[in-house]
Amino acid sequence: MNIKKLLIAFVFSFVVVSAFAQRPVGTLTLYPRVGMTLSRFTGDKIFYGVEIESHADAKYKAGIVAGAELQYQMSNAVALSGGVFYSQQGTKFEDVPGIDEKLKMEHNDIIVPLMIVATTKYGLSAKIGVQPEIKVGGKYKEVMNGFNVSIPIGVSYEYKNVCLDVRYNIGVTHIYKDQDNYDTSHNSTFMFTLGYGIDL
Repeated sequence: MNIKKLLIAFVFSFVVVSAFAQRPVGTLTLYPRVGMTLSRFTGDKIFYGVEIESHADAKYKAGIVAGAELQYQMSNAVALSGGVFYSQQGTKFEDVPGIDEKLKMEHNDIIVPLMIVATTKYGLSAKIGVQPEIKVGGKYKEVMNGFNVSIPIGVSYEYKNVCLDVRYNIGVTHIYKDQDNYDTSHNSTFMFTLGYGIDL
């Protein structure tokens, strides 16, 4: 995934949606959310032969996500949000010789997305931010870093307080403890949630 293209697309979305206003300035809204994740470790491979071409690439695995966010309408078109979620993430490998079933690298995280949101009066929003991630369990956690950071980029649509939110979390830190600067294993997670806005 090309981070530069994603950032350009977000800036374009921000310019488009910022022409309209959403909630009144000063509004504080709570969004309980629940949904699913699709995640993998970008650049991760399992080599099983003497040839470098003999390897299995990491695939996306499904998980669940649940939590809540607070969103503050800072101006007519810009809001700030912060949240806490429980998120199942990881990766899986298929068709590895000598392994009869799918190999899954799983980890359970507490993620804390902090985002700037461009809102509109039509219910459409675009958002970007930073997301600390703390591992709290899962398989193989002894070989993984306990703390990671991602850049979440997303869009959401809200109608009568029901909010559909789609994000792509771009990992910027190494997954494994023993990685060096030439390794490329990072979190790559799509997050799909359904929430409900409660004005406080």
